[in-house]
Amino acid sequence: MNNETKQSAKTILFTHYGDNWIRGSERCLLDLITHLDKQQFNAVLWCNQPLMAEEAKALNIEVYCSDFPLLLGWTAPRFDLFAFAGLIKQATQLIKNHNISLIHANSAAPCQWLTFAAKKNKIPLICHMHTSYQLRDRLTLGLYQTDMVVGVSDYVVAPLRKDNKPDTQINVISNGIDTQRLLAQPVVSLRESLGINAGDFVIASVGSLIARKGFDLLIEAVALLIEKEISVHLLLIGSGPEYGNLKVQSKKRGIQQHISFLGECENPVGLLRGNADIFVSTAREEAFGLVLAEASLAGLAVVAPDTGGVRDVVIDQQTGTLVATENVDAVVGAIEHLYFQPRLCFEMGKAGQQHVLNNFTIEQNTHKFQSLYHQQLSTATHKQAWYKSVALRWDLITSYCSALKNFYQNSTKKGLIHER
Repeated sequence: MNNETKQSAKTILFTHYGDNWIRGSERCLLDLITHLDKQQFNAVLWCNQPLMAEEAKALNIEVYCSDFPLLLGWTAPRFDLFAFAGLIKQATQLIKNHNISLIHANSAAPCQWLTFAAKKNKIPLICHMHTSYQLRDRLTLGLYQTDMVVGVSDYVVAPLRKDNKPDTQINVISNGIDTQRLLAQPVVSLRESLGINAGDFVIASVGSLIARKGFDLLIEAVALLIEKEISVHLLLIGSGPEYGNLKVQSKKRGIQQHISFLGECENPVGLLRGNADIFVSTAREEAFGLVLAEASLAGLAVVAPDTGGVRDVVIDQQTGTLVATENVDAVVGAIEHLYFQPRLCFEMGKAGQQHVLNNFTIEQNTHKFQSLYHQQLSTATHKQAWYKSVALRWDLITSYCSALKNFYQNSTKKGLIHER
């Protein structure tokens, strides 16, 4: 890009708060930045994890990495006012140094201090939510002071609609995946090296090995299928703190030889295409289900819980089967049904792939965000006086007071606050 084009493009400050890994929300942001129209937008990233910073630097953009302590947050320190003020100051300096026109927060957490910096500098702030937040967090993170909240599904923004945040400040943009990059992953067959029997029905699942993803439910489902004398083998792609517990569970159920723990993999779609017959998720909660879209792109029929935003990604009885959350018997029944109907399984996989190509590509996602950026930049709502931006409706004020009261009472009980 020449200097003239770069100067005419608007600069967006992207912020990301997360753990030190590249998974769902991280990948979505990196793909978005990669596919931005560089003649229209420049990107600067401010994040709190070195791995995210490394990945972003490879995209040849300016990157800043620092700690993001939260007031009343989930980890200590919870009351560092000096650090909070420092984050506002640093945000203001970044806005000034890079002539920032708009801020895109890739999670709700940074909005806690970005609302102050954005209002002070009269630029719009978009909060991109990849999960839902309880009332306490919606209040303490400042979601009601953002110019626009974008959820990855209706499920994510439903609480804000219920709280009466104006509809003009709420949008839904589905996640997009880089279909070209994913389909370019080499197809690798591991069946022989893993000792999977030729006739085994291979079930695959991808995700962080955490309790919320419900892999313990999936292992139990595999055990029940084997008891029914259905030859299955489970491929688990991912890592996390539940790894040890899941290994113990599989051993207790006597099915360890039917499960392969593959850990983190750089080519999940290539592995799915080369090894799996079906994809199964038993997540206890799912805001969108990026792995479900990737599984469908790989041409696999999907069994998934009917929770959160999953119904947007998986069309029940067309691209897969939706089952009740935490219902192992329902999971077993859905897998068994597809096991005995390979043609249906194949047709669902093809339909799922087309559904993804029609609705969940990174090109579509980027186009929608760029349209939103232009819309936000062309409005004058962010130039209103500060007092107007915090003039919340009476019902929000009531909710806020109630939340503070509950927080005070809980803190007192736990000994965090001592009454005089």
